[in-house]
Amino acid sequence: MAASFFPPRFTLLLMSIVSGSGWAQEAAILEKTQTLVSNAKEVVVSGGASNSATNDATDQAKADVSSDALVDEAGKTSPGKSLRMSGSFRLVTEKNEWSVLLREHIPEFVSNPEPQNITPSLLRRMRQDIGDILATEGYFSPQIQFENLDEVALRDARSSAEKVINVHIDPGPRTKITSVNIQFTGALNDAVQAQDQSAIARREEALKTWKLTVGKPFTEDAWSQSKNLLTENLRTNVYASAKLIDSEANVDADAHNADLVLEVDSGPVFTFGALQVTGLKRYQRWILDRYQPPREGELYSRARLLEFQRALQNSPYFASVAVAIEADPEKAKSVPIEVNLVERKPRDLSFGLGYSSNTGFRGEIAYRDRDILGRAWDLRSAIRIEQKRQVGFADIYLPPYDNKLDSFGVISDRENVSDVLTVKNAVGIKRTSTNGHVEQRLGLNLVREKVSIESEPTQINRALVASIGWTWRDVDDTFAPRKGEIYQLDLAGSEKAALSDQRFFRVYGKYQRWIPVGTADSIILRAEAGQVFSDSIEGIPEDYLFRTGGSSTVRGYSYQSLGIQQGLAVTGGRVMSVVSAEYVHWLDRTWGIATFVDAGDASDSWRDLKMYQAFGVGGRYRTPAGPIALDLAYGKQTKKLRLDFSIAIAF
Repeated sequence: MAASFFPPRFTLLLMSIVSGSGWAQEAAILEKTQTLVSNAKEVVVSGGASNSATNDATDQAKADVSSDALVDEAGKTSPGKSLRMSGSFRLVTEKNEWSVLLREHIPEFVSNPEPQNITPSLLRRMRQDIGDILATEGYFSPQIQFENLDEVALRDARSSAEKVINVHIDPGPRTKITSVNIQFTGALNDAVQAQDQSAIARREEALKTWKLTVGKPFTEDAWSQSKNLLTENLRTNVYASAKLIDSEANVDADAHNADLVLEVDSGPVFTFGALQVTGLKRYQRWILDRYQPPREGELYSRARLLEFQRALQNSPYFASVAVAIEADPEKAKSVPIEVNLVERKPRDLSFGLGYSSNTGFRGEIAYRDRDILGRAWDLRSAIRIEQKRQVGFADIYLPPYDNKLDSFGVISDRENVSDVLTVKNAVGIKRTSTNGHVEQRLGLNLVREKVSIESEPTQINRALVASIGWTWRDVDDTFAPRKGEIYQLDLAGSEKAALSDQRFFRVYGKYQRWIPVGTADSIILRAEAGQVFSDSIEGIPEDYLFRTGGSSTVRGYSYQSLGIQQGLAVTGGRVMSVVSAEYVHWLDRTWGIATFVDAGDASDSWRDLKMYQAFGVGGRYRTPAGPIALDLAYGKQTKKLRLDFSIAIAF
């Protein structure tokens, strides 16, 4: 005879006297236990004639074993009175999944339970609760024994010794899935019946999410998760209103098997309609079109909505973005896209202080205007004063178009590093475009540079440089990767006939890889190489030659101290190579330690490279913008220790 699985009663209000704090504890356990069995109405159990009546009778007899005698204060018994029996319960079993659940949800099994009155109704309730919780893990025919009830009942009432009732549980065989029958209705089924290949593939994709397959044990958690995954898979693409019409798990407790039956209504096919925008005040509606919104008539995709939302959120114009649809089947043919926006304030003035072992202490003033000339042009400008470098720049970024971001700007840069004083002024234009993992950069820069070295004549270098570059990035976290890799290739060149003092062609490549180790650690590998092809090094701006050394290249050596030696000065060379290996061990979610080996050099030819080496240890501090590193490195050639560090604070 079939019976409803998990009766709605399932109350944990004890029929015993407990303290006020005990009530609060048991109320919390009650809430968790009710949540544990919230989907019980969908499971039907047949068979499994239990010995609960026999057990209840036994419990009753043991609980009332001394109903005719009461021990008085003198140690004598008085007829006609009942003995009050109290004690606590102890679950006797090895640690496993179901015993953890019992200790979590049965109040009598919590740590240090208070003694309580033992009554037949309490024992019946415990049997019921234990059985219900075991059933959520697929055990429908458990054997439950309360050991030493007689001993506790007959013990001297005046004894202060602990009275503990051992509870032994044999969960019995675990119920396993013998069949799964999932039926689809709605537009998906209609398309499948019409032999629509995309619909057939869509159905198969949804079915692959079903985790509770034949042969696996039946658990309430897996049953619930599998149903959610199935419907959510349909809702993410095309069928936004998909829902579960019916579901039932038919459990045969005698045979220890379960048959699952489900009916899923996909609902209609959803296609995108027009944007419905709220929150635009300063900017015009066309600004949203620059961020690739879903087109009207395009099949609904949740990923497409999230992609559009991320693009708007990452733009300079909006502080908050929410993009969604209403999954109303009546609007499925052209469902409106609801876009709720909160604009950023148009102008920012910020100040910053910092320190870097490369260029020393620094202070910065930055100004940003996101709506220059009322055209949504984004001005980003700053003046940065460092001990070894002073720079001022202003760049204007135009609103993106077709995944392309155009900008133009000016820069004035004065740098005194490795006894080389360089003053550079430049104007340039740039286009950045993205396509999946690949970022492409196109640029054109007009550069005028003055280089001064002590005891050497001042040199003026001019160049009109065209450049193109690509970065392929596939990492698990943009700011703090643990797994993935990055490839970078940059090409640049100039021609004497086009406002340049020297013809040259520059190639630079970089590879970086993160390899996860264990649950938190990682290995970081890095390799860089570059070469400038030219008849002479004369006339090539320092920015397009190579120097290395410092915190982000070869630690243990001063910033840009590896290059061509000219007296006390170090100038750029036409070739460069750097390799690095680092192991990072995280002590907790915030702090970590690292050990590393670096090697590299820059020179005017490959045969002159010396590959200066360094090794060391460092500390890591994790921030939302990526780890801050403090490294102590020993330069093998210089035989000196060097501390590499960089930090910036904005306010």
